[in-house]
Amino acid sequence: MFFRSMKISDTSRVVELFRQVGRSEFPVPSRWWFATRLLLPTFHVFVLEDEKHQVVGAAVLNRLPNPKYNWCGHIDYVVIDKPFRGRGFGRKLMVGTIARARALGCREVLLSTSTPEARALYHSLGFQVLSSSSSMKLSPQTHCS
Repeated sequence: MFFRSMKISDTSRVVELFRQVGRSEFPVPSRWWFATRLLLPTFHVFVLEDEKHQVVGAAVLNRLPNPKYNWCGHIDYVVIDKPFRGRGFGRKLMVGTIARARALGCREVLLSTSTPEARALYHSLGFQVLSSSSSMKLSPQTHCS
């Protein structure tokens, strides 16, 4: 297994992996979405390759300003390709992503997940549930005044 930063040439494969996440509240990121975000200094995507150099997992790290700690890391869209799950790839991806967050100055690291099967892994890494649902959604049709 080899952990590294995503390259532009990985975009199609990473988009394909993110389709497996299947979160209804957010659309699957597109190639265009990645092309624009990868230029931002606070947006990072990390991938995990198998021994054949095939990308089998990916995770997004956003660095957010935090008045208390300077930077807060927010990990999202963590996915391991279905045939590779349950073999330690998820742990390797998360350990690498957390290490990079720390190296980038993030003293606090948050994680969003909608995958109940992965919660045991996240708990074993030291993550704690903050609330049953910390996300709220505003309908595109709603006009605020």
